[in-house]
Amino acid sequence: MAKDGRRPSLDLRHYVRVLRRRKGVVAVCTLLVLGVSLALSLLKTPVYAAQAQLLLQPRSTDFLFGSATAQSAGDRDRTVRNELLLMESEPVRAAVRRELGTAPEISVRARGSTDVIIIRAESTDARRAATIANAYANAYISFRRQQAVDELLQAAQEIQTKLSELQGQIDNMPASPQKDALVAQQGVFREKLDQLQVDAALKSGGAQLVSPATAPGSPFTPKPLRTGVRALVVGLLFGIASAYFVEYLDDSVKSKEDIDRLTPGHAVIGLIPAVTSWTAEEEARVVSLEEPKSSAAEAYRTLRTSIQFLALEHPVRILQVTSPGPREGKTTTLVNLGVALARAGQRVIIVGCDLRRPRVHEFFDLENAPGLTSVLLGKVPLTAALQPVASQPRLSLLASGPLPPNPSELLSSRRTVDVLTSLQAEADVVLVDAPPVLPVTDAVVLSGRVDATLVVCVAGATTRKDLVRTMEVLDQVGAPVLGVVLNGVTGETAYGAAEGYYQSEAAAPAQPGAAREPARRA
Repeated sequence: MAKDGRRPSLDLRHYVRVLRRRKGVVAVCTLLVLGVSLALSLLKTPVYAAQAQLLLQPRSTDFLFGSATAQSAGDRDRTVRNELLLMESEPVRAAVRRELGTAPEISVRARGSTDVIIIRAESTDARRAATIANAYANAYISFRRQQAVDELLQAAQEIQTKLSELQGQIDNMPASPQKDALVAQQGVFREKLDQLQVDAALKSGGAQLVSPATAPGSPFTPKPLRTGVRALVVGLLFGIASAYFVEYLDDSVKSKEDIDRLTPGHAVIGLIPAVTSWTAEEEARVVSLEEPKSSAAEAYRTLRTSIQFLALEHPVRILQVTSPGPREGKTTTLVNLGVALARAGQRVIIVGCDLRRPRVHEFFDLENAPGLTSVLLGKVPLTAALQPVASQPRLSLLASGPLPPNPSELLSSRRTVDVLTSLQAEADVVLVDAPPVLPVTDAVVLSGRVDATLVVCVAGATTRKDLVRTMEVLDQVGAPVLGVVLNGVTGETAYGAAEGYYQSEAAAPAQPGAAREPARRA
């Protein structure tokens, strides 16, 4: 988001980074949907579907006194729709009920633009499904046949009535050409009557069973393979949506690009990868000493080089290291930077100015007292409070000392300025371990007594709001912010290349210029 707190717009590369960063969310959601779908599919009772196909035929006796004309497409479609309704009508269902004892639900549809009707029945028993479909087909054919026969019988009755009327007229009429015409007409009606009687015996009803239903060999549902494929696609889409939703809710800083958008004017001068070998968060370790060939150690050396290049125009003799909040790696960054500077040939003194939760002494297995507060209160001289760091001859530590009741007042005193000035005369670089900016005012107080301030935040933990507020507070007091260090980065934002590629730095020569070695990358 911008400095006013608004979230930044994301381009395609950011969306890809989100998916890489949230690949665990995508994987969990996909597997969850897939697992649930497959479980429900396997637990579901198999259902079988059988189909019977009927062919509709026109009724040739619909027109008894003339030839039938060809049906238009609209008439044919209407006829098919009428027959579809007829197949599920109560007379047909009653016939099925008499045969099977019940009339299960079916589905009927026309096959494309043809006169073929498909009757589909479903059941948990394959043979039962075929039986139901065939029962409906036969019941419909019987119903249609009975309708046709009834129509023919009714037509025959009407013709018989007409014949009786003609016979009465013939009996009452003397011989004449008109009588002969009536006799001829009577003959035509007798032929129609004979034809209808024959048709009534042979009538099929205009429907023919062309493909009876057979018992299916496999259920149409469930189909675990098909369900699995669909669930995989749905789960993947759900996982991607969940990943972006989690990303939207996550207000933490994750990459250099985030910091660049949040803090315009303040450069990111260091990307420190997460050290996966650290199993305990509270464990105080100096990776530059324990794993000098690691990518994390190289990242601290690169940070050292960046600071030295930035100090070419404005010398930095006293550098304060702070963070927006606690547990963001400021002290870890400070001690590793101190080791990197000392190994480059510079005299370095680390000062523990975190008078509330001091930890810097733990990284070198040294005592916390005497320390800074002891010197400020005049209990011991400065030289007596300085402790050399083993195996690092150019590195010394001034621990915080006994915790005072008024840290902010003590750090804002003139005596603190005098101590820092004295330390500056004893070293090339003085590194000040300051408390976080937001919980207390100590770092803000110290910012006016140092040459520069380095802000450390941790990827995935420091919130955008806290980082923006920290920079605002430091800017308000005119603190010279040297830059931002992003700690604990992983994935595509992590620094460096393969573990073990970098060469171990031996103690660097005494020349300060030797410190300005370029960062080595794969």
